Amino acid sequence: MESVDPLRIADGYYLQAAGQVAAKPYKFLVKALGRSAKVAVAKYAWSGRERLGLLRVKDDVLVLHAMRWPDEIRDPAELLPPPVQVSDEEIEGALALMDTMTVDRLEGPEFHDRYTEAIAEIIEAKREEKPLPEAPEWSSRPRSST
Repeated sequence: MESVDPLRIADGYYLQAAGQVAAKPYKFLVKALGRSAKVAVAKYAWSGRERLGLLRVKDDVLVLHAMRWPDEIRDPAELLPPPVQVSDEEIEGALALMDTMTVDRLEGPEFHDRYTEAIAEIIEAKREEKPLPEAPEWSSRPRSST
């Protein structure tokens, strides 16, 4: 997969065999792809469109990664800012700041999906006809633009 631009790769989906008839071809593909350390390119139909995908193996299960067609990706040259000069000292300062903000693992309260929990609480309150929960006090407020 290293030869595929990550911008072309979209969502990933686990695939399963559709019954006993598909079990042997599924297992065959899993074993062959796993042993080769390669991915397969597949064409499939989704929502009335022909799509491209990458098939790979993860934990003895096939995973289909949807791919974007080249015309679905913007040309990054459109997004470039006007030319500016940046000094080595500014870059070193940015690197030093990045070092102070680097974490080794994506764990802890800042990486917890509080939004999904809040939605579940709202749904449960509505289901039980109870008052909606209070909005939480956020730890970071939007900065003023002035």
